[in-house]
Amino acid sequence: MKRLTAIGGLVVGLLLVAVVLLQGQPRAEAVPEAKKEPRKLSTSGVATIRVKPDSARVFFGVQTMAPTIKQAREESSQKVTKVLSALSALQIPDLKMKTSDVTVELLQSTRSDNKLPEILGYRLTNSFTVLIKGNDPQKLGTTAGTILDTALENGANLVQQIVIFRQDSTEAKRQALAKAVEDALANAEAIVSSKALRTKIADTISIDGHPEYSGGRYQYTNRAQAMDNFGGEGETPVLAGDVEITCRVAVTCTY
Repeated sequence: MKRLTAIGGLVVGLLLVAVVLLQGQPRAEAVPEAKKEPRKLSTSGVATIRVKPDSARVFFGVQTMAPTIKQAREESSQKVTKVLSALSALQIPDLKMKTSDVTVELLQSTRSDNKLPEILGYRLTNSFTVLIKGNDPQKLGTTAGTILDTALENGANLVQQIVIFRQDSTEAKRQALAKAVEDALANAEAIVSSKALRTKIADTISIDGHPEYSGGRYQYTNRAQAMDNFGGEGETPVLAGDVEITCRVAVTCTY
């Protein structure tokens, strides 16, 4: 009986020692679960807005060549004066003309190994731009063609381009931007709601702060092309239709 009592006391003592030792050990803290990062998706969108043009610019020039720079200037001055006088005689309302560039080129013979190239003469180029305005696109195109023909018939011999555009396209750009963002978000929704993902967009976290715009004008390069396309001599055909302004954006979403 005494032996059992001694064994029982020994067990109790061992248990007490174990309890004391466990109380002295630092408690393990609960490890928080790792936060799940949202998945990201980047898409792009594009939209085009069509607006009526209200302006046109006609670019042309007078080019002369002469043995001396003095002769080139005199001949150029006579031609330029005749061209500008003819354009003024058209009496087009709000017609604005200005010189856009003047260049002088030295014309030389082909260089050889034995001697320096000889000066053959000078090429003088006066480039001009004419601005016209109008709310009727058809009349705008017709007037631009008349200006170009008048310039060519009175001494202009360098055709650059006719540009049809809308001067203030701010509101059209905003509309294109809004629709491009809507298109990008719709593309994102289509991707995440597909059978592969079957989920929804959680949030839009970024939209490209530098949208890309294109269009807003169209141009005719030269009179010779127009005559080849429409056949024969006659008035230069310029058909001014709607001007397209296209916007492209990039959008990043979480889902």
